[in-house]
Amino acid sequence: MIKPFKNFIVEGRGLLASSGKNAEDHIKKYIEPHIGSKEFTHVTSKDWHDLPKGSRIKITKHPVNIEGKYYVHATDQYENNHFIPMSRLHKPGEANKNEGISYEQNFVENRMKKHGLMPQHLSGAGSSSGTDFVMENRNKKILHPATVNGNLLNGEAKNGHKANMGQLTIHFHPKKGWHISDAARKLRPEYAKQIEKAGILKHLNKHHYYPEGEKRTASGRAETIIVKHPNLEPAHSYLKDHHVHVLHVGGYGTYSVGDKDITGHGLPQISGKGAWHIREKQKGNIYAKTVAFQLDGVNGLNKSHVDLDKDEDLFNFKKTLGHKD
Repeated sequence: MIKPFKNFIVEGRGLLASSGKNAEDHIKKYIEPHIGSKEFTHVTSKDWHDLPKGSRIKITKHPVNIEGKYYVHATDQYENNHFIPMSRLHKPGEANKNEGISYEQNFVENRMKKHGLMPQHLSGAGSSSGTDFVMENRNKKILHPATVNGNLLNGEAKNGHKANMGQLTIHFHPKKGWHISDAARKLRPEYAKQIEKAGILKHLNKHHYYPEGEKRTASGRAETIIVKHPNLEPAHSYLKDHHVHVLHVGGYGTYSVGDKDITGHGLPQISGKGAWHIREKQKGNIYAKTVAFQLDGVNGLNKSHVDLDKDEDLFNFKKTLGHKD
């Protein structure tokens, strides 16, 4: 499920070393104090397999030295496990204002809260569903128990075309093959249906039935399987599973989620083309795969005519939701 996150300053200047004495010093100073933290403490400086640059992670175990190079075990915000070279991580706590603050956090603080759409006392993930932000629709005469007048709408912010638009773990069993567990299906019912509708399980059970026989990368992890998809229905279904009403994608604009635009502003639904990214959940666990859904590159999402990163669009949107100022 999409997990809540607390606002925190992320690193944008220094990078961790992965070898030599500097690496050993960095482990003591920047890694060991954060092992097992419940908060996201580090940010990736570059893409690493399917983990995009700028991803927030938690360090789960002490670094491992492989042929003179240190790697860390980490978990991302979608609860996927990774094995990452230390050199792909920023140092925590040395934020550069231009690069260090994540796009999502910046959108929450400087667009939603600063302009009054999101109540100041709520955190970046203020809703019970754990979405990135909430917006107050003052035209809806509903009282929220947390001293907020109006109806709270759940929002999700994504930074560009590389962001995940869906994620679910599947497992392999000799009698069932690759399948979706009852627990995963209950958690993400609409997204699970899309995986089955797209024939992902059939594809895996026909062409990748034996986990032991998968082609592997130099790191020992199974190669990622990419399957193109003609539309963005899986992304829409995933967002519906998380009770999202409004989606904002940096560089593309703002969209409605659900059967209708609950804001009444005329937001379009997402449309375009996507791709399934199927990868081994973690190195060594060959019987579990993550089925993620992403936009099919830069042109995978059709731009919206409304963009809350633009002041004029933001102010017009506020009026629609009954904000007078």
